[in-house]
Amino acid sequence: MTANKSTMGKIKGRLFLSAFALFYIFSHASNLVAQGRVVAQTPVDIRIQSAVSLFLRVGSPGGRIDLVTFNVSGIPGSGQVQGISSGANPVPVRARAQFLFGQMILTADSSVPLNDGFGNTIPFTEIGWVGSGDMPSGNFSSAAGQMLVATSSSHLNGAMSFYYRNILRVPAGIYTGRVTYTLSSP
Repeated sequence: MTANKSTMGKIKGRLFLSAFALFYIFSHASNLVAQGRVVAQTPVDIRIQSAVSLFLRVGSPGGRIDLVTFNVSGIPGSGQVQGISSGANPVPVRARAQFLFGQMILTADSSVPLNDGFGNTIPFTEIGWVGSGDMPSGNFSSAAGQMLVATSSSHLNGAMSFYYRNILRVPAGIYTGRVTYTLSSP
């Protein structure tokens, strides 16, 4: 079977118009015709948010917990009693943060009072500190999330010299308790 010249011209013309129409449709629909393939294109936005890195040390290095002792010999109301740490005196406070934006917040949980093991307690509101460096002075609030420092700086270097207010009348004994510090970056 042979095709005449005019039929072949019509077929070639139709193929050309069909190919042109496909190219036009694909190119105007954000598609690309390349090497006989149709490849769809669409933009992608990429955002990388690195993780926040936090470091906190309250007390001596080495992973041990410092013990602050108050030897109270005076009657209540006779004046503050300075604390003596089993580590460094004053107690160092070091914090570092690596964040994109925002701030780092240092909080303390002093919600569980000191106790003597016999049902007698002393609230942590009776303990305060004199701050130095980046650490402000204050006293514990006996709250679970007391904010001590909020800063947009990436470093916090300070110290705390603790004291017992010696205002309350409490039975004689050895009262113990723990304050937990938390560093966060919202």
